[in-house]
Amino acid sequence: MSKLIAEIGLNHLGDKSTLKKMYKRLIFNEIYGVTVQILEDNYYDGSTKFRRELKIDAYKEMAIFLKKKKIKFGIATNNIQTINKFKSVRVDFWKIISPKFFDDKLISAAIKTKKDVYLSCGIASISDITRKFRKYKKIKFIHTSFSDKIKDANLNAIENIKKKIKRNISFGLHARMVPLIISAITLKVESIFFYVKFDDHKKYPDHFHAINIENLKNYLEDWKKISISMGDGIKRREKLPKWVFE
Repeated sequence: MSKLIAEIGLNHLGDKSTLKKMYKRLIFNEIYGVTVQILEDNYYDGSTKFRRELKIDAYKEMAIFLKKKKIKFGIATNNIQTINKFKSVRVDFWKIISPKFFDDKLISAAIKTKKDVYLSCGIASISDITRKFRKYKKIKFIHTSFSDKIKDANLNAIENIKKKIKRNISFGLHARMVPLIISAITLKVESIFFYVKFDDHKKYPDHFHAINIENLKNYLEDWKKISISMGDGIKRREKLPKWVFE
């Protein structure tokens, strides 16, 4: 089955206790990893709740907790400073967010940590992805779209990219269409990234396309069944059941 990666992003709203509640609720066997988003220092100006900066100790605690649960800890970022700052934290993988697709210095810095690096392709064409792959053979790509229009999901692009670079591709959900994850599972993508939030009255930065943590267990059960139903692709003879003649 595709690796399932829950993204807290900035949905902790700059509050350590909320962050802790979120990642402690995400302890399911099917979850491969959990990410947070950490941006450049000047982003955290306090103008909104999610623009409040958390101290590095909050993330260290999170990384230790997830490691004990055998869940990977990832950081989504847009700057080299974050990568340098978190050298003392056990980071399992990096996600370079879409606006920084063309930032080779950032990508190189992430690769030098010798951790897995995912590059979100929300603004990139297949030609852009091909050129980037030629330069960075070990990088992993995430197909995503920022549009809520169903036609813009363009999941067939996943197969085209796979054929072009001969590597598996991941999928990132950025639309209010959770069923797209089922489509991604049937395409056997490497990983599936999806945002999470609590089902409450709060307004989260990734609100409309985030999955309520309270409902996640049910989703996980369904996704697992979908994955199992795909089988091994070999069509075999079957015995005719007796109910056919009843």
